Amino acid sequence: MDVKQVAGRRIDEHRNEIIEISKKIHDEPELGHQEHKSVKLLAEQLRSHGYEVKLGVSGMGTAFIASRERRKGPTVGILAEYDALPGIGHACGHNLIATSALGAAAGLAAVADELPGNVVIYGTPAEEGVVQNAGGKVVMLDEIRKADAVLMVHPSSLWGSYGTSNARESFLVEFHGRSSHAGGAPEKGINALEGILLTFQGINALRQHINRDVRIHGIIKHGGDSPNTVPDYASAHLYVRAPTLPMMREHYAKVENIVKGAELATGAKSKITRVANTYANTIPSKTLTDLFRANMLSIGVEYPEETQVRQSGGSTDFGNVSQVMPALSAYINIGDVVLHSPEGAAMTATPKAHDAMINAAKGLAFTAVDLIMKPELLEKTRAEHKKRLEEQG
Repeated sequence: MDVKQVAGRRIDEHRNEIIEISKKIHDEPELGHQEHKSVKLLAEQLRSHGYEVKLGVSGMGTAFIASRERRKGPTVGILAEYDALPGIGHACGHNLIATSALGAAAGLAAVADELPGNVVIYGTPAEEGVVQNAGGKVVMLDEIRKADAVLMVHPSSLWGSYGTSNARESFLVEFHGRSSHAGGAPEKGINALEGILLTFQGINALRQHINRDVRIHGIIKHGGDSPNTVPDYASAHLYVRAPTLPMMREHYAKVENIVKGAELATGAKSKITRVANTYANTIPSKTLTDLFRANMLSIGVEYPEETQVRQSGGSTDFGNVSQVMPALSAYINIGDVVLHSPEGAAMTATPKAHDAMINAAKGLAFTAVDLIMKPELLEKTRAEHKKRLEEQG
């Protein structure tokens, strides 16, 4: 039996229903830890393909693990995401990430009895760092690391797998002051908004003297209720990103000091609260990159050869997974798209995006087959991962 051929044929047989699930998830976007409809759809489909689905994993209501009867041999995990962005829905294409994993699961179900190992689908909620306790993969890490390697894909304007991402801290800065009439008795007020404004000004001043790869950005969430009242409360949601965790933590500490300075300058009391779990930078894998590329070429995708690691400006909880095990997050080309925009949300439901998603499902399934059936490949990925961790320090 040509295991890959059988798996690919099964994916094609279920193409329309996989695309329909992607459309349904896209059309009813749910924020992190609220993805109940998406999880129900995915769980029902996985069960129909013979998987046992465990819900509520790691204390999160929308996390799940889907697996079949345990066999001897290695375990390859495939990661699914399905949360959306506030206001613009699936502008990061997590509907496609979810259904590429579903498609791979369907294909692998057709050859499960021929594989000397296991495939596990991990449903990981709240990747976007906009909700409290965001970073489902960080919370699920003890479960995910039971696999020997993990795979996933992510929509993009290009094909590629050999890249890394920024470490990130997502946090809320709050200032509490004292209200007063802004015209009649301003001297009796303590302006919380000034604390936020001084924080942003301090960050702007800091930018002159930091590494050009560091990113500090955010929004003001609350600035007061009325122009004629001194604001007694103001808040901002900020990110600090950097290529490595130590560099990110160094600059996060600088922002903490800026907030303290704004507190001293205004008299308003400050508070910093982490919104999401800390995201680590991604450890790339050339071995998994080349393996995934070979499988995509085998189905007719013009997947580029990559020799240099590409640095992404974004951040993801996938980075934390890559720090503890061999892992691949491959970009799939859905067209000329700028994600995290209304136009990006529209692009993640187009025929071109669906074609890329189906091809990605095959690439994931075929790569899982290779890792399970060729132990030397898995050993090679482990050796590379160990070396990269040592180089990172």
